[in-house]
Amino acid sequence: MNTADSVNLQTLNMVRNELVATIEQAARDLELFFSGSQEGDPLRSCIDAVKQIIGILKLLQFRGASLLAEELYLALQDVNVIQPKQSDKRLEQVSNSFFVMTRYLEYVQQSERKLPVLLVPYINELRKVRKEPVLPESHFFSVNLNYTPALPAFEPITVSDKEFRPLLSRLRHMYQLGLLGVLRNRQVQPSLGLMRRALIRLQRLGGRDKPLTLLWWLANLTIVAMVRQNMEMIESRKMLLSRIDRVIRQVQKGGPAAYAAAPPRGLVKELMYLLVLSGQESDTIKALQRGYGIAPVEMTDKHLAGERQALRGPSIHTVNSLSRVLQIEITNTKNVLELASVSGYQIDDLPGLQETLNKIAETLGVVGLTGPSLVLKGVLPMVGNWAAAGNRANEKDLEELAKILLYLESAAASLERTRISDERLATASEQAQKQVVALSELSQAERIVVQESEAGLSLAKRAITAFSESGFDLSHIRNISKTLESVWGAMVILDQKRAAAALLCCIRFVDEVLLGPEQPDVLKELLETFADVIISIEYFLDTAPNIAKLDNSVLQVAEDSLAALGYPVVVR
Repeated sequence: MNTADSVNLQTLNMVRNELVATIEQAARDLELFFSGSQEGDPLRSCIDAVKQIIGILKLLQFRGASLLAEELYLALQDVNVIQPKQSDKRLEQVSNSFFVMTRYLEYVQQSERKLPVLLVPYINELRKVRKEPVLPESHFFSVNLNYTPALPAFEPITVSDKEFRPLLSRLRHMYQLGLLGVLRNRQVQPSLGLMRRALIRLQRLGGRDKPLTLLWWLANLTIVAMVRQNMEMIESRKMLLSRIDRVIRQVQKGGPAAYAAAPPRGLVKELMYLLVLSGQESDTIKALQRGYGIAPVEMTDKHLAGERQALRGPSIHTVNSLSRVLQIEITNTKNVLELASVSGYQIDDLPGLQETLNKIAETLGVVGLTGPSLVLKGVLPMVGNWAAAGNRANEKDLEELAKILLYLESAAASLERTRISDERLATASEQAQKQVVALSELSQAERIVVQESEAGLSLAKRAITAFSESGFDLSHIRNISKTLESVWGAMVILDQKRAAAALLCCIRFVDEVLLGPEQPDVLKELLETFADVIISIEYFLDTAPNIAKLDNSVLQVAEDSLAALGYPVVVR
């Protein structure tokens, strides 16, 4: 997998100082141009410097950095025909690109790898300014797209031409419902599960012999991997899932004949990239890697997320400066404790000592030493208690704090003695922990009602699955109506009229069709649609943190599916 390249540090070290100086001078020239300087031609000097930077980066074989520099060059070309006040966005992105290039060179020296994929977001920012299409996350990823894998066996769904478009409409609506949750970062995993269900049905609808079925199968595999590996849902991945929706729309418009189209090669490449990047291992994924000619994985998404944070994080020079400040503060604090130990454990300036310890703890967190930071924060209440004793410490507490300071001193010194590890780099740039989310507006009674409703729907799903797998043994669904009635009662209590009306239709369908005197010939297909109803209602309950924010539009999939079963929902 070509996400990481080896680095010739000797060559980089030879040209780094000159390259950084050229980047910084180009940035200064650009600032002079926008400040209206009349001395020389600062914009031309900036552009010439960027051309030189491109040449050096290509010589170093820094694919990502050289592409960033090329985009920077193109963005600068028409700056002089735009009024400076109209170029705020362009100036911001261009100026940021100079900073990113400098930081990236330092990152390469620290980590000894290039990882051009890290620069794709910054390249795309410049492309957006020029109104050019953005690059996919897999731009630097190599794959043999001439390979066509054999799909596993699965049971196809057969429908008439007349039934095809209504079914596609429902499946697309289901996919879009999940996609909307992903785009809004709301209940992402349940939303991905809803999208998966739509993709599985699309796959079965096409059958193994249709080329486009490959896309649904790969997309389903990828979403499974993303959920299991808890992959970060960055913008490029949201856009990928949106592009799949556009393919579904084409099938919806084109009808069954659209399944004969080959899957878009760009989507296949992007899905394979994410599948391999997930780090998930299975025989299926290994076979796909071999078939598509993908090299062994060198980095997973978890590690890549850390590298993205590292690139945005503090530089090694900043960390070293903070390390030296830390050691001075720790030494001064040790002197205070030593003085207290020989003066009856009296602390002359306890508020000052507390302030210094707080500062040390925060600085430790900034440079990535979160473990030592937490240790120090853990004893701060102990130090605060000394005020009640007249600013006097006891011997045991003083010894404990002294031992911790020795530990912190060693930890701070290690930052300068050794190269920062990947984990420490990632942690050094982590933002402060988010504040605890406000307590849910649901009362405890409402929480219990919702939880019991979700449990009832899960029980109904299991009963339907067992009924289908047993060859339609009615014993598995004898009590399903009572279960659904309990959920209906809960919806009535919560005043969720649309959900309650849908559940009444579900109960009628179970009593009249599933438990009816004669089972219809298309029972299996009816069960699939009925399962869509149950999953939609379950998703409805799972999409909001409290009852007040439940989105009734989510129930549209359930209502459409019930209408297809011949039980249209009427809300009273």
